Amino acid sequence: MTPRTPRYAVSRAAVSVTSVLALLALGACSSDPNSIAEQAKKGDQKGYIAGNGAIEQIPVDQRLKPVTLEGTTLDGRQWSSTSERGKQVVVVNLWGSWCPPCIEEIPDLEKVWTDVQAAGKPVQFMGIDFREDPQRGAAFVKTQRMTYPSLTDESGVLILAFGRQAPTSPPSTLVLDREGRVAARANGAVSATTLQGLIDDVLKSES
Repeated sequence: MTPRTPRYAVSRAAVSVTSVLALLALGACSSDPNSIAEQAKKGDQKGYIAGNGAIEQIPVDQRLKPVTLEGTTLDGRQWSSTSERGKQVVVVNLWGSWCPPCIEEIPDLEKVWTDVQAAGKPVQFMGIDFREDPQRGAAFVKTQRMTYPSLTDESGVLILAFGRQAPTSPPSTLVLDREGRVAARANGAVSATTLQGLIDDVLKSES
């Protein structure tokens, strides 16, 4: 009669194999020079994964506390979202020159920025140049003819200001209401029509 392997032994073996695989995967994510995270730090476009395109609008009574976003713009000016509080809606766009979808959405962002200015709407745009040398970011802004300002965020820490509402990767766009609270967000590249609609809805919710 063939001896049977105890069930607990099989279970322990399975757990051991699972643990080893998990450790190997973790090691690959943290040290693999070809990982997406490492490529992003280098500024390469290889292997980039874009957002899922999800759009979220947050009702006024469900918005969290105001966000204080502040830093230095690519042209060397100090800026804080508190300077707009009570006066303007702020559109924050997370981007990087190494991010292909970010490049693709620039014309849409520029169109909305130009339109809201022409219409005299109380709206301010502010980009965040994510994990990139400021000189490279400034050169990119010039070549792409981006007319709205951007904060430099080479270390990638500015998004921490959004707490659990922080975007996970560029491109991401958040719309702050006049009180500085996140009122809408787009995870991934956003079209001009969608962004304009999000802005108008936030403005209407405060009227």
